[in-house]
Amino acid sequence: MKTNRKEIKETNFSKFTGEELADAFVFPADKILSAKEKKEEDDFWKARRDRFENRTPREKMYSRLLQLKFQLEDYIDSSQYVEALNFGFFLNEYVSRQDKKDKDFAVEVDVKPAVLSQYINNHRKPTDEFIIRLELHSNGMIPAISWFKVIQKDKEHEIMTSQQLRDEESKHVKNRLGFAY
Repeated sequence: MKTNRKEIKETNFSKFTGEELADAFVFPADKILSAKEKKEEDDFWKARRDRFENRTPREKMYSRLLQLKFQLEDYIDSSQYVEALNFGFFLNEYVSRQDKKDKDFAVEVDVKPAVLSQYINNHRKPTDEFIIRLELHSNGMIPAISWFKVIQKDKEHEIMTSQQLRDEESKHVKNRLGFAY
């Protein structure tokens, strides 16, 4: 099917005011609510607030963990590296959002408290087995692959920015290719 390019017109938005643009893209509420409808809406929002404020501790923990899961996924999917958002940060958040002490959590995942501390403080890289335990502990809420991707993001940044590593490894390379790019 052939299209005629002359039919496509570009709109110059600079000739419109901000209010005109907003009116064109935002659906106005044409209908004014009656007193009964307004009361129903207010009652609905009051019930929502009451339900939110009266959540059980288990429901609150579930909400905090879901929030962490989404934060973790957003970070993994972003192209930016944030040094503070490393594996240790997310592990610490996972433990603290359950209102648990590190020592108690370490028992639950069968690691020594000192090892857990080293993971949290990024003094030690977690083992594959530990990552799988995290998935199992969360009952699959936070998959092992998400934890691995955070570690991988840390490693990618380290490789891309480590001039010291390049300098050290440069000694081992002979007959470099002569291509320049």
